[in-house]
Amino acid sequence: MKVFRTLVALAAAGSVSLSAADLTNVATAKRWNPAECTVVQAGKAMTVNMPIDHKAGEKKYPIGWPRLYLEKITPAEKDWSKAKAVSFKIKLEFTGKTAKYPVSFQVKTKGPKETKNATKFFTIPGLVNNKTVTAVLPLKDVKNLDNVVCLGFNISESQYKHGENLKFTVSDFKLINK
Repeated sequence: MKVFRTLVALAAAGSVSLSAADLTNVATAKRWNPAECTVVQAGKAMTVNMPIDHKAGEKKYPIGWPRLYLEKITPAEKDWSKAKAVSFKIKLEFTGKTAKYPVSFQVKTKGPKETKNATKFFTIPGLVNNKTVTAVLPLKDVKNLDNVVCLGFNISESQYKHGENLKFTVSDFKLINK
C-alpha cells in the first residue's frame, strides 16, 4: 500500500517521467475501437459514453460488456519494461448509483513463442462521480511489458440498471519509471 501511495503522490505532483514508451497520443479518440459505446475527442482528452442497454447487446449476450480497445499500438508506445506503473486522469459521470467497480482498464502484451500472451485487468481505484482522479495502476504483475499490443476499457452492464448512462473522460496517459 505504501508503494501505491507513493506512486499516486508522484503522479499527482507531476513528477512522472516517461519510460521507454511515449504515451502522449494514447488519448486520441479516433485510434480506439468502441463496441456498444461511443468515443469522441474532447481537447487533449477522450470522452467515452456507455449507455446501459440490457436488450441491445450481442445476440448471445444482450446484457453485455461495452468496451473500447486501442489495438494499433505504435512502436513508440510498445515498450513499458522500464515502468513501475501506468497513470492517467479519469473523470466519471454517471446517472445512477455508481457501481462498486465502474470501469476496468486492461493491458495486453505479447511474449515470445515459448511464453503465453498476457492480459491484465485493472479495477480503477478511487472513482467518484463528477470528480477527476489520477489512476495509478502498478504493473509489477504484467508479463512481457516490452511488447504491449493492446489497451482497453470496459464495464459489465450487469452491474447497472437498464437505461442508466456511464460516461468517462480520460487524458494524460503516462508511465512511472522504476
